[in-house]
Amino acid sequence: MSVEQRQRYAPAPKTSALAIWSLVLSLLGACGGFFAAGAVICGHLALANIKASAGRLGGQGLAIAGLIIGYIVLAVWAAIVLSLFFAGSLAGKVSHKKDVEAQSLFAISETVVPTFPALPEWQSIAGSKVKVMQFSLTGSGPGAAMSLRVYMPPGDHPDASLACVLTAPAGTNLLSGVNLDPLNDQTYHDESLPYAEAGMAVVMYSIDGESDETVQGEEAEADEMKRAYLQFKAASAGVINGRNALEFVLARLAMVDRGRIYSAGHSSAATLSLLMAEHEPRLAGSLAYAPAADLEERFKELTEQPFVDMALPGIKYFIKRSSPKTHAAELIRPLFVFFAKDDQMASIDGARALLEKMPSKSELTFRTVAKGGHYQSMIEVAIPEGIEWIRAQDGDNE
Repeated sequence: MSVEQRQRYAPAPKTSALAIWSLVLSLLGACGGFFAAGAVICGHLALANIKASAGRLGGQGLAIAGLIIGYIVLAVWAAIVLSLFFAGSLAGKVSHKKDVEAQSLFAISETVVPTFPALPEWQSIAGSKVKVMQFSLTGSGPGAAMSLRVYMPPGDHPDASLACVLTAPAGTNLLSGVNLDPLNDQTYHDESLPYAEAGMAVVMYSIDGESDETVQGEEAEADEMKRAYLQFKAASAGVINGRNALEFVLARLAMVDRGRIYSAGHSSAATLSLLMAEHEPRLAGSLAYAPAADLEERFKELTEQPFVDMALPGIKYFIKRSSPKTHAAELIRPLFVFFAKDDQMASIDGARALLEKMPSKSELTFRTVAKGGHYQSMIEVAIPEGIEWIRAQDGDNE
């Protein structure tokens, strides 16, 4: 038989199964990088087998196509994996930085102290000899447009002769602030006036970020909540407002003894009083009646909600930073803490967790009563005992 005849009757080359698998796996590479890796391996094996088969195997084109597509898909997956790795690494670094920042004190010294205007005339309070005045600042930025109300005991007061109490209104949700009510015959004085009637100057101050409760509509309410929260956050949970109130006392109330200035508050204002004790070394001490001391526990359900950060940016880290428990090591000034055991709004356990983290050298008075609830116990017991505690502190300092 001639060569031509042998070639005529020779069987056609068989397509390499590995070449087919190379192409198939390369097309499946979009589903996962391991498919593309398999395509590359099969492609190289197919080409080697085809070359060694002396013409008995075909499919070189399929193998080459599988190799090209496989390498391209592998490169894409490698790029995706590297991007995710670097993105995760960057996110981890950002998260770590935010967590470290959340454990640090608010940087209140970076916020400019406002200019205080000329003071208005004193007004009288029905049924009391205490004088009162109220005014607002008109600047822009955190704490620059807040309001201040000043209570002054009757009589003339030589320089540096009075103790002073800084306090804020209670009743916020600890994610927004509150303004002072207008000063008129209907003004609520019950949580401030007793200190002044006991012979102390009192400065009540507003907290940035009051929410407008007249807003209606789900979207409008969400926008208003976010606006109030961002203002409250910018004011360092009200600590900047408290700092400005202290600066006002030092600048304008010569009758106040600079070594006898205290912060005090009830409920949400008690939480702020604890924060003031942690942030402001110029205070002689702080009083906190039924404070929320562990905000991470208090807002745990909120911070675990999906997409909450879109509504309240940075909420998880802000709550940690604005929680008195986070900075308990800074509570080195004399502290008076009060709770009623039947209080349904404030947790004694949260306060105990805070107090356990305080430095051992701290001067703590922890007072509880069996009954009185959240409000009545504060009016009938906490404030009168707080006044006596301040007097005792003043006596120790004389």
